[in-house]
Amino acid sequence: MKQVWRRAALGVAATMVTTLGLAGSASAGVLVESPAECPEQSLAQVFAPWGDRSWYTQVPNGGLEHGANGWSLTGSARVVAGNEPWKVSGPGASSVRIPSGSSALSPPLCVGVEHPTIRFFAKKNSGLLSTLSVSAQIKTSLGLTVELPFGVLVGGSQWKPSPAYLYLGNLLTLLPGQYTEMRFRFTPLLGGDWQVDDVYVDPYRAK
Repeated sequence: MKQVWRRAALGVAATMVTTLGLAGSASAGVLVESPAECPEQSLAQVFAPWGDRSWYTQVPNGGLEHGANGWSLTGSARVVAGNEPWKVSGPGASSVRIPSGSSALSPPLCVGVEHPTIRFFAKKNSGLLSTLSVSAQIKTSLGLTVELPFGVLVGGSQWKPSPAYLYLGNLLTLLPGQYTEMRFRFTPLLGGDWQVDDVYVDPYRAK
């Protein structure tokens, strides 16, 4: 089922992509801002233990092992001790804690039409009715910053992988081989206190 809706979202464009070597400069077309450069992305099947054998690339410092480097934290959001227990990206000891009234905006990642979904690990420390809102931030070719909400996580008191969310902003690049920088914001709703760790995006590619 996952493959059906993913292919529907990407259409013919995704099948035209033959490589994810993004080193050097890249074009983003007419709707979104072009990145100065896109480093090559390494891939791993980090969600295979949960039945998802897609290949994922981690958002830069997506595991918070370099402190808040690259992240934009508002309110009382902060990097704390406490890693998701499976350590899918290797030895780790940190995550970002996001209390009510704060948010955490990830470092930017180059994405294109072949980067359809995002997954991460999260747990809720407090707030019976609290949920976690997730949005994608992108810059248009006119220099405007736009945020596109795409998911709400209910979560629980134990670490769990999120569903694979379609965030759709990647489709604004229009064509394969065109890229732009995307950031992801995590914001508690209805109070509560959350932790997020190991943020990954799925490039549509089979190895």
